[in-house]
Amino acid sequence: MLARVARRLGVEAWLVGGAVRDACLGLAVPEIDAAIERDAEGAARALEADGAGRAVFLSKDRPGPRVFRVAGRRPLDIAEIEGGSIEADLGRRDFTVNAVAVALAGGPATIVDPFGGLADLARGRLRPVRAGNIRDDPLRALRAARFIATHGLVPDRATLAAARAAAPHLPDAAAERIGGELARILGSRLAAPALAWAARAGLLPATLDRALSPRRAAALARSLASLDDAATRRLPEERRRRLRLAFLASRLGLTGREARAWLSSRRLPRRDVDDAARLGDLAGAAARIPERGRAEAWRWVLDAGPLAADAAHLLARRGRPVLAARLARLARRKPRRLRVGGDDIRQWLEIPAGPQIGALLRDLAVAAACGRVKNRREARHWLTVQVRQRPAPAIISSH
Repeated sequence: MLARVARRLGVEAWLVGGAVRDACLGLAVPEIDAAIERDAEGAARALEADGAGRAVFLSKDRPGPRVFRVAGRRPLDIAEIEGGSIEADLGRRDFTVNAVAVALAGGPATIVDPFGGLADLARGRLRPVRAGNIRDDPLRALRAARFIATHGLVPDRATLAAARAAAPHLPDAAAERIGGELARILGSRLAAPALAWAARAGLLPATLDRALSPRRAAALARSLASLDDAATRRLPEERRRRLRLAFLASRLGLTGREARAWLSSRRLPRRDVDDAARLGDLAGAAARIPERGRAEAWRWVLDAGPLAADAAHLLARRGRPVLAARLARLARRKPRRLRVGGDDIRQWLEIPAGPQIGALLRDLAVAAACGRVKNRREARHWLTVQVRQRPAPAIISSH
């Protein structure tokens, strides 16, 4: 469709960058980047008129070429080339494997590869187009680590040298951009090698914690290898990412509240922040369960809900594999459920609505999961005994 629009407008257009790279590797291409001679807006509006999606201007208040996104089923970003030719435009890019274009003209596809990106891709090598391109945008140094994780590419010496030169300037990049690269690394199947390389390049203080010493950064990266195991690799991307975030927070020695603040400061998605912080809290709480505490274990599983399996997974990687296996087994079981609600408790026990109702419901759920209560009749009796055995709430005198 873009080729047809380009012909109508009388301009040349190319597919560029990651879309070409991933297509050559046989990977899925969720987003497409295109470059056009001029009038990116005209092309975007024409595609919108043809039903490809809504045209949105992306590059307002940003230096560089004008970029429009056609937000359809598969997003398409269209940028105007810089430097007067596609070769010059590709020369501004980060790595040779991204400096490849395919012309959208009639006839056989014409590949533009002025820096040997396809040969580097075949060798699995990550090489900068120019060292200065990495220094111009320090986030590209962290992007190199991401390509280790997501594509298995191996940075060459020039990439490492350019990344080290850019590392002092990485804090100047927007926190959202740093967080985005970190999220992609931690969501990959193998994250530890990427973080280890980032530690060598001096990128981890700006990425994780500015107080990190080089030695501690390297140790932190190595420790993440425990979450590159086969069981973790089988998990969906978002679960891998949240587990690793929770693990890193614990390795940084953060409390639950501190972990939430740290995760938020990385400008990560709210769901990642909430789940990773919660996983850390759950793993900490699990470590306090007595060895034979069946009720305590079931209470933990019910409290953890859908996060129980991942919290147990994290607990095992934090050095408690036996307890973790026990909790994981419970989490796979379907606990007995009783059709008892707050109205039932108020009617049976003649107590007013309030926090006591919720506490009794939680305790009843644990008793049912342990097999101590099997039906509504037993539930009513069990609740009556519990209320009788508990001390009455203290009454504070107004005198």
